[in-house]
Amino acid sequence: MTELVALFLAGLALFFYGVGGIRTHLNGLGSRRLRQQLSRWARHPVLAGIWGFLFGAITQSSTAVAFILTGLVSNGLMSTAHALPIIAWANLGTAVLVFFVSFNLHLAFLYVLGVSGLALAFNIGAARFRPMVAALFSVGLLFFGLQMMKDAFAPLPGFGWFGDVVAFLQGSALATFILGLLLRLLVQSSSAIAVIAIALAHGGLFSGEQAAMMMYGTGVGVGLSVFLLSSNLQGVPRQLALYQALINSFSGLTLCALYYVEKLTGVPLALGLAESLTGDDSLRLACAFLFLQSTAVGAALIFSRSAAHWMEKLSPPTEEQDLSRPRFLSEDALEDPESALDLVEKEQIRLLGHLTAQLSTIREETAATAIIPAGVLHRGGTAVGTEIQAFIRELAEREVDHNTSRRVLALERRLALIGSLNDTVHAFVETFTRLRSGPALEGSFVDNLAESLNTLILSAIDATHAGDPAEVDLLLRMTADRGDLMERLRRNLLSGPQPLDHQQKSHLFYLTSLFERAVWLLRQLGLAQQSLDPSAAADTKS
Repeated sequence: MTELVALFLAGLALFFYGVGGIRTHLNGLGSRRLRQQLSRWARHPVLAGIWGFLFGAITQSSTAVAFILTGLVSNGLMSTAHALPIIAWANLGTAVLVFFVSFNLHLAFLYVLGVSGLALAFNIGAARFRPMVAALFSVGLLFFGLQMMKDAFAPLPGFGWFGDVVAFLQGSALATFILGLLLRLLVQSSSAIAVIAIALAHGGLFSGEQAAMMMYGTGVGVGLSVFLLSSNLQGVPRQLALYQALINSFSGLTLCALYYVEKLTGVPLALGLAESLTGDDSLRLACAFLFLQSTAVGAALIFSRSAAHWMEKLSPPTEEQDLSRPRFLSEDALEDPESALDLVEKEQIRLLGHLTAQLSTIREETAATAIIPAGVLHRGGTAVGTEIQAFIRELAEREVDHNTSRRVLALERRLALIGSLNDTVHAFVETFTRLRSGPALEGSFVDNLAESLNTLILSAIDATHAGDPAEVDLLLRMTADRGDLMERLRRNLLSGPQPLDHQQKSHLFYLTSLFERAVWLLRQLGLAQQSLDPSAAADTKS
């Protein structure tokens, strides 16, 4: 008996390790080009359904698909309305594994396991194909684990206690429904539980009806699991999670209700239909799981027009998510490089506006009315900057003329400066806040530093937005090197009559250093503007 338990546990471990390996090695979904293509497919209902089905079949987890879509929706590459049907069809894709298990493919997957494992061990093949080979190896492990679980259940009828267990569970379909629900809270894969249910039915531990009810329980288990796991989420991620929870719970409860209606009335419904389709027990259970996932898709199709609206009502987007989305970038604009670069400039000017918004949280005139915390603005600017960087790099890979190429390089350099400014201003705000908590510095020149930095950033916005040589020249004169002056001010303040402790002196020194760095970055921003507009550089020199 202990050998059978060990065999089952080993098979279970290989199965879940294989499922995890497939997800890990097929992580190319993070590339921007593929994300763009997926976003285009999402606009067409048929392609969106195919995409969702394939991703569900590959990952064997609609939760994993929802996680991928969360990034696309959060970055503005896909709308919530387009993402919801894909999640629904991903549920149907998870049924592929259950049908594979129903066929005798043991020998074929032994070859897959052996060949791919040898290729990985001896580093055979090109490096770019290794993730795919590793994914095939994980597929082989998955099916080898399934076979081990089947082999573990085969001898069970020969044990005396087996009959007692079967007698106890005989007719207790509700118990197996609850078991499926509870297992889904622990095992984040409905198809994995369905496979276990088939193995249990194959070993004679469960009847076909009980195995089907165990599968139906996973539907409600998905809903409960996702609801619990998403309790700390907000905005778009919670929208997608709640949607997945609702359609799966609806599916599980509907199939459970149909089972009892079928038992009470004798009218063949879901299970009756599965029996009429095939006489094979494993295929019949695979059909039951297919009906479960199809019901989730059906619910999604019925409520497709209003689903996005209600999800947004249940979980409105957060300020940080709104700030993290590019407002002007458009994938279609990449076909016209000049228009695409104009949109990049607009996004960069918007990021500069985030800097003044961060400073407004500490300036005396605006601190009381500032709504968005500086940390939220900083994180939002960082996220948008990452998307702009990927957008620029993709544009740089295209064939463009010399002037456009020069402009691409200049905007990429300016983006790097804005990113550094975003980090510097955020550190300035945090250090300023720590300093102002000490009464000794109230009314000191640190307020003037914040006002001066805000004025300089506004001047940089004017110079960047207008592209006027006079504005650029003004910015360069305002940010001229005044290191000696700052050093004298710092020395006088540190050695002045105000009673500053060691920590305040440290913060003050760091704050003035951050101010100097921000001024230097703003000057570099003015020089970068000159490279974008040669006429501005010529006028400045004259």
